[in-house]
Amino acid sequence: MLTQRLGSSTQLDDAFIEDFIRIVKDNPGSCDEVWLATSYGFPPLSVHREMAQKLSVTADKLREAGLRVSLQISNTIGHGQYMAARDCSGLVYDGSPVRNIVGHDGTVSRYAFCWNDPVMRQYVREEVAAYVEAIRPHTVWIDDDLRADWHPPVRYGCFCEDCIARFNRANGTSYTREALVHEINRGDIGVRRAFVAQMREGIADFTYDVYRTVHEICPECYAGLQNGAHGYSGGDHVYIYEAMQRATGLPPKSRPGGGAYNDHTPLEFLSKADYLSWQNARLPACVTEIRPEIESLPDVCYGKSIAGTIFETTLYLASGATAMSYAIMMNDYEDMDWHGEMLAAFARQRPYWERLARASKGSVRGGMQLCMGRAMWTRPLSDGDGDFVWAGEPIHTAETFRPLGFGVTFDETANPVYLLHPAHVSALTDEEIRHLLTRPVITSGDVLIALAARGFGDCFSAGAQAISTAQLYETFTDHPVNAKYTETKGGVVRKRWSQSFYFTEGQAIIDRNGSVNFVGTTEPLGYYNSDSAAAVPAFPGEDHPFGCADAIVHTSNGARWAVFGHNPWNNTISSRRRAQIIAAADYISDRALTAVLDTPAKAQLLPRENRAGQLTSVSVVNLTVGASGVLQLRMRNPALKNGQTTALFESMTAAPCHLPLYRDGDDVLVSLPSLDAYSIGTLFLCEA
Repeated sequence: MLTQRLGSSTQLDDAFIEDFIRIVKDNPGSCDEVWLATSYGFPPLSVHREMAQKLSVTADKLREAGLRVSLQISNTIGHGQYMAARDCSGLVYDGSPVRNIVGHDGTVSRYAFCWNDPVMRQYVREEVAAYVEAIRPHTVWIDDDLRADWHPPVRYGCFCEDCIARFNRANGTSYTREALVHEINRGDIGVRRAFVAQMREGIADFTYDVYRTVHEICPECYAGLQNGAHGYSGGDHVYIYEAMQRATGLPPKSRPGGGAYNDHTPLEFLSKADYLSWQNARLPACVTEIRPEIESLPDVCYGKSIAGTIFETTLYLASGATAMSYAIMMNDYEDMDWHGEMLAAFARQRPYWERLARASKGSVRGGMQLCMGRAMWTRPLSDGDGDFVWAGEPIHTAETFRPLGFGVTFDETANPVYLLHPAHVSALTDEEIRHLLTRPVITSGDVLIALAARGFGDCFSAGAQAISTAQLYETFTDHPVNAKYTETKGGVVRKRWSQSFYFTEGQAIIDRNGSVNFVGTTEPLGYYNSDSAAAVPAFPGEDHPFGCADAIVHTSNGARWAVFGHNPWNNTISSRRRAQIIAAADYISDRALTAVLDTPAKAQLLPRENRAGQLTSVSVVNLTVGASGVLQLRMRNPALKNGQTTALFESMTAAPCHLPLYRDGDDVLVSLPSLDAYSIGTLFLCEA
């Protein structure tokens, strides 16, 4: 299901609409739905009613052409200061009774309003009613200003007098704004919890108000949210989706979004795909349609190319989307013939995209699972942190392992191998840490140091100590994890991994007595060595005076952690190092990763797994400027039918074909055809 969003400069242009319908008909399958948009800003309600009547004519033309029509509410609470260029005289005027959003520092957003304000609520209800009655849309989508933060110049809201008074009444307190902000950030965590709960309750109530109005006019109309980050408002948007479902009785829809408005830097698409996946992982079960945004603003061909748009669409569908929405025709800056070329490309890709969308339904993104913490927003602030740092969602750690040929996921998979980055330790609750003590984890030595500081040091067979690694390299031991690279001569392991001069600080893995002469269950994977006479041993007199570089560390709950002392959060590595990381993950989890590339190619894997943990499809993203060459994919626990010996493969640039599958013990191997530069191919184990 492909959707085009139209804007104020195109949706009322008869010639544009006629041209648009023509190119859609010329390219069957290129577009299924159009979103019309309410007037941007807060004009008098009479303007909305007039616009609604005009859009009803456009809606009829689109439906006659076989296109579904939905509606985007361009703003509810208000986006902020940049709305000043539009007509806002319906709510913004001298003496207006409406209550503006107030920030934590007392800043007022003149063009955004408190979600509890009755004047704004009545305005939005009447606005929405006018459009829904005139257009009778399939879905009403609220834009992403339905949020508690980022209403410029306000960063965090709402701290208006009414919201503070509400909080004080509900909690038996007498905070001023300054005192409340301090307590939310530096005081009892219960104050932050209570403030976030009030925020969620108010926005949920407003959302219910809007969609109850929609439902009373058009009972068959669905509700959808255009959403982004959610750290400030409690780590998810469940409260909004549940309000939508209560109001309509229908499953709500999600349009995750944020960023990548051009294709000048293709890696931005990959970062956005991670951001979308993070949002998807926080959706409630009632959401069954995920339709990400693809925005090419300002809708010009030198912003985002046709090829870039095709790549972006394929990537998001391979990452879990089930449909797609495009903002590439909201402004009439390019000739319709250029848009026609874009839609023709969509039509050519349609069969592949449909398979990807079907493969995403009922599955989750597989791979190593990032330990993000379900309640990051409750983490305490350190002395050096600014206010509201707790609202951040540091998903960037996914980028580290992106090109190394195994999956990384935000989803909760059936049999996870966890990745624990040092940036996330403070965001984990004690309960979450105790859970990790029962699970296989890939991490770094500084995490052991941080966990010891939180009182968990005795839960591990070894700890860690900060050392200088500027003149050191690692020599692999003969541990089974290093089997592929442990050639020895005279009892000395010859293969090694060097970090050169890039990272001058690291950690040594140490036993309970601060030594690297381990006794017990800790299993060294490598030791630091040096060829420099100037290198100073951290452990003089011991068998390995420069320390243990990495090891398998056992927990008190019987789990195994692979702990690396010299920056595993780095993807400029050798194939030996990559093989060691994958082998370590296999060793601590009994081969739980469902898909890895045997070929040391610079490629991202996007495995999809069903709820039972079976591999159902694998997409491969070639992250180089040239062809990838043939790629050997290794699969575990694939969802194959009895006797199945082939699987369907399709890519952005090649026709679908069936590839032979080969057994290698309990694993299944397949050789994937070479992928073109920055392109994607998918192996469908269950033909979608």
